[in-house]
Amino acid sequence: MTEGRKPSGQRSSESLSYSHRLHQRSDFLRFFEGSTVARLKDCIIFRVPNSAGHFRLGLTFKIRCQSVERNALRRRIREAFRRLGPGLGSYDYNVVIRSWNPPMKAFARGLYGSILDELRSERFSPAKEKSKFGPGSGK
Repeated sequence: MTEGRKPSGQRSSESLSYSHRLHQRSDFLRFFEGSTVARLKDCIIFRVPNSAGHFRLGLTFKIRCQSVERNALRRRIREAFRRLGPGLGSYDYNVVIRSWNPPMKAFARGLYGSILDELRSERFSPAKEKSKFGPGSGK
């Protein structure tokens, strides 16, 4: 076994479990049926209610970059959601990355911070059912 790798079956406390991720195309299509939308500088966050009892996360990349950079962004975004965990309610979230500016490390840190700030904001508070943009708002 390679040093630094965990044996299969053991998870890092910093990873999102399989049940906390969106996998099926049908899960992603639900975001077109009226979701709460937050437009940030470098990404868009969509949110729809689910019946899973916890949040689930999907990531969509509209950018072209190397897999190393894309995976680094995925790790940072998942970490932001994992940190807020139970406070995110029973919703599905889809984060669409639409642009990026090198250097990647600085971009990933900035994106991480802006996502954390947005998820902590009143707009995405689970107690608040309606966003100030409203469901399905494209504005």
